[in-house]
Amino acid sequence: MKKYLWIVILLIWILAACAPKSQPTEQSLLPNNDSYPNSSYPNDSYPNENPSSTDLPMNWTPAQQAAITTLSGTLNLPPGQITMISTEAVEWPDGCLGIQKMGVMCTQAVVPGYKVLLQVNGVLYELHTNQTGSQVAQVGEVAPTGAVENIVTAQLASNLGINEKDISIVSSSAIEFSDACLGVAMSEVTCAQMVVTGKIIVLEANGMQYEYHTNNSGSQIQPATLALTWKREGGIAGFCDSLTVFLSGEVYGNQCKSQPNGTMGIFTNLLSKDERAQFDAWVKELGQVNLDASDPKGVSDRMEVALMFQGIGKGTLEKPDEQELLLWAQNLFQKLYS
Repeated sequence: MKKYLWIVILLIWILAACAPKSQPTEQSLLPNNDSYPNSSYPNDSYPNENPSSTDLPMNWTPAQQAAITTLSGTLNLPPGQITMISTEAVEWPDGCLGIQKMGVMCTQAVVPGYKVLLQVNGVLYELHTNQTGSQVAQVGEVAPTGAVENIVTAQLASNLGINEKDISIVSSSAIEFSDACLGVAMSEVTCAQMVVTGKIIVLEANGMQYEYHTNNSGSQIQPATLALTWKREGGIAGFCDSLTVFLSGEVYGNQCKSQPNGTMGIFTNLLSKDERAQFDAWVKELGQVNLDASDPKGVSDRMEVALMFQGIGKGTLEKPDEQELLLWAQNLFQKLYS
């Protein structure tokens, strides 16, 4: 009997040893959350094991994503290389999102949106959007807030010989200029036809306002409040001279034969105290004055002389005063080239 019992036990042992081992189920292959106390798995969003610099963070608003995408395309850079600096809710005054465009009409309707500041390699860029991001207008490269206005204020103070604290900022608005001259035409100056994003800044000092046009970085500043133009051509000497004087104190002269690129100067270096006082008096008293001091037509070696003056008053000039203004302009031109 015991002999048969041992045989049965031996057979059971052999069968158990030869039986196949059980395989884990699919469920047993999933991670055990208890082993990962800091894990949020399983959930609806899994981390990207191979993150790409072109991925846009999901927590950005549609307007922010649109701004990033626009600048990315402009600079031909992946979005991951662009840093979001700030987003400010703004009510744009028109359909152009507050960016005027030379020769383009803007719908006069308030558009709620955002001013987005982005940074690439230390350079700031400003973009304007509507609320949904379906409309984006790029201002372009910008200087830190207030920096361009400070640069322009310093230039005006130097031109007029006054303190910066005596100058106030009336307005500063973004615009797209249609040429490299920032929308300001001057005699004998050729302007490249290109879009330049920048600002129109209006300053006030001594009861008068002065307009400047700048690019966004403030590296290019163009006075825009024209006060006087003077030009003479012909004569025995073959003159070909022009002078442009801005109310803000900048002077531009051009001798088209000898110096085609022109010469720049400022009031504080060119005018005496009395000459400056006379100019200020004309600005306050006179309106628009057009003078023609050319030789009569038909004269051999005819000299043509023309002057245009734009003041803020309504007065006109008598003949003796006309000659004084003409001489003032001619003397200023000579000082510029002396």
